[in-house]
Parts: sequence; structure tokens; C-alpha cells
Amino acid sequence: MIQRKGDWLSARVGDEVMMMSTEHGKYIGMNEVGSRIWDLLETPSDLATLCAQLQREFAVSPADCETEVRAFLAEMERNGAVAIDPA
Repeated sequence: MIQRKGDWLSARVGDEVMMMSTEHGKYIGMNEVGSRIWDLLETPSDLATLCAQLQREFAVSPADCETEVRAFLAEMERNGAVAIDPA
């Protein structure tokens, strides 16, 4: 399961989201797809569910979606914005 973590504040600017964490002292800007993933993670989810939803909304192959979402989530985890439970 993947879920949001920490004290991140977010604000939408057009199709993008800007996030800030006072706990981590970091800022993150996300494009339209990253913003959508963040929105979907309002409810904890798994990789397959995220990718299925993104494939319905964006023109992306299953393999590319999984690769890109994994990379995005790894970066978000490094920044302390999400927790990934491999179980």
C-alpha cells in the first residue's frame, strides 16, 4: 500500500501542485500527472490501482505507466511525502 505521509501542505496552480513540508524543509512541484497521483493517494492505494486509473485518464502504456509511477513514488518516498508498504 502507498499512502501520503508527513505534514505536507499543497496548493493547486493550474494543472500542477506545489507542496511544502515544514517538517522536512522541502518544496516539491508536480506536473499534471504527478498532481493526479497525489490526488489519488488521498486514499491509500496500491501500484496496480494507481496505474489502472492513470491509464484510463492519460495516453500511456501499462509498462511505461508502471515505470514512471514507480520512479515518481520513489522520489516522493525519498522526500518523505509517501510511505510505501511492500506487503
